Amino acid sequence: MKGLLRKDLYLMIKYCRLFFILIIVFSFAGAWNNNLFFALYPITISSIIPVNLLSYDEKSNWSLYACTFPCSRKEIVSSKYILTVCTLTLSAIIVEIVQIIHMIIRHNFYISGLLTIFTIIFIAGLLPPAFMFPFTFKLGAEKGRFAYYIGFILFFALLGWLQSFIKNLPLGLAHFPFRSYYILILFFIGLLLYMISWILSIKFYQNREF
Repeated sequence: MKGLLRKDLYLMIKYCRLFFILIIVFSFAGAWNNNLFFALYPITISSIIPVNLLSYDEKSNWSLYACTFPCSRKEIVSSKYILTVCTLTLSAIIVEIVQIIHMIIRHNFYISGLLTIFTIIFIAGLLPPAFMFPFTFKLGAEKGRFAYYIGFILFFALLGWLQSFIKNLPLGLAHFPFRSYYILILFFIGLLLYMISWILSIKFYQNREF
């Protein structure tokens, strides 16, 4: 497992450096514009990095090569899900740091608001890969691309729907109580969907023929 994660880390350093630059840029854009799409775009970018790594694995025939190593298909799938959580956590921390800077400058600092923002963006980042991974592990990166696009269409449609109901949503979330049961329910639903996706991906990949 450790070797699989290290391999993906090397791939990210080589192929995904631009993604991390965009994460930083859009983190500042989201904080200073109070725009929902800009605020969640860094998380969206980080959530698709592991999916893109699957495409690189498939093009290099890594799936066949990995069969010669002492690692199970379950570990291969799990490494992608763990990597997704790691990249999302890193991106969420970057967004939080930018939000702290913005709040200090505006003299509008709320600890509970930071926890709320972290929870919301982290769970929002779990949804696209949770939807796309099962299709990708079952059909392959190329054939599963339709799920890739559908997932993002649905995700941004949801964001647009929320934006229509709540004006300046990122600013509103900063004042939303972290202990609210809405946040807790959202958190556990997001984790549950991610775990279900994880289990399905393992099952699909174990039954897949190369």
